[in-house]
Amino acid sequence: MGKRSRRPSRQNRHEPKRDREGLTVTVGVVPQAKPSGQPSLTNELRLLRSALLYADHVDLVAPSAAWMQDFRPLRDVEIDDPWRTITALPSETMWRIGVQDVSPREFRRAMRKLAARPEDDPDRLENEQQWREVIPNLKRQAEEVFDSAESEEIDMALDSSSVTMVSKGTRFEDGTERQMAWFRDRLVDALEDPRAHVLLDDIAAECLRRSDGIADGLQPLPGARTRRAAVGAGLVERLPAFPDAPMEHVLEARGELADGRARYRTSVKNLADQLQSSALDETLTSEIDELWQDEVRPSLDGLRNTVSRTRVAEETGKRLFTEGYGVPTLIVAIANLPDIASLLPTAATMGAAAARVAAAGAGEAFRARSAVRSHDLVYLLDVDKQLGRRRR
Repeated sequence: MGKRSRRPSRQNRHEPKRDREGLTVTVGVVPQAKPSGQPSLTNELRLLRSALLYADHVDLVAPSAAWMQDFRPLRDVEIDDPWRTITALPSETMWRIGVQDVSPREFRRAMRKLAARPEDDPDRLENEQQWREVIPNLKRQAEEVFDSAESEEIDMALDSSSVTMVSKGTRFEDGTERQMAWFRDRLVDALEDPRAHVLLDDIAAECLRRSDGIADGLQPLPGARTRRAAVGAGLVERLPAFPDAPMEHVLEARGELADGRARYRTSVKNLADQLQSSALDETLTSEIDELWQDEVRPSLDGLRNTVSRTRVAEETGKRLFTEGYGVPTLIVAIANLPDIASLLPTAATMGAAAARVAAAGAGEAFRARSAVRSHDLVYLLDVDKQLGRRRR
């Protein structure tokens, strides 16, 4: 495996900026493990991908993903050059490997002083030997535990500048109770924001339901917005092309379909208002399932059929104009009136009428297609089409 260059903009990925325009969704995911004991990022990826296709910005509150980000730079540490690579580690990573009694600046200064000593200096030799023994284990752990395809996809999202990792204060070394307290506090902060849109995995929702006063004390406005986020992202997740779509394709579709997201969110508001479940109710997921089955999927199927029919009519009109079919064929193909020629008294008026009918027929096709484009849910149709096209 070749050497990876450390991204210089890591500090821009942490802690949300408050001056962002558009809609921001806070995604909260409780850490989970694979059977092997390694962190699983499956839920983080699922919610992150669907949130990216619903919101303008995403704040990710996911301790497993945050730890992965802090440990990842250890892959770049070189056994034969500990002085340069260790001192180049981000402050968060230094803290993870035990640099806690001194500041990162003081640690870097001390390491550089040792590196400047003669190669046979006893203190330098002793310190260098210690790092040479430790580095292989650090690299191996970073690659085995955090260097997975899942973490690469989350890294890709962070590089897109649309996702911010909320990680200040979470510690890999803390006990479960303290970690959960940090996680719960971050989500409570988001829910108490009057502009809040929060998207939770099932365990995170259960965690908040059990918190004193949260379920009953959630203000109506943030609660409604959080329910909308669940509906908006949940419908995206139910698209046939979504489950297997890699992050690269999600980001590409997001960029190409940016203009449709605001209209989609308007339709989601109307759909979410039909539901009975509140933002943290256990029944919310099943209600979204019913909404998809009873209303959204049939609507999308109808849109697909309409798109197919109008595309045929539109392409037929274009072809007839460019290929110069005779007047009778033109009339039959566009207007579907086989006897119209008998109504035209002369060749001159026949030609003029044929042009008007052809133009009217093509215009009708374009108007029908325009009606499809103005439908509130056409964004979902576009997302599914874009993701499916890239998968092939």
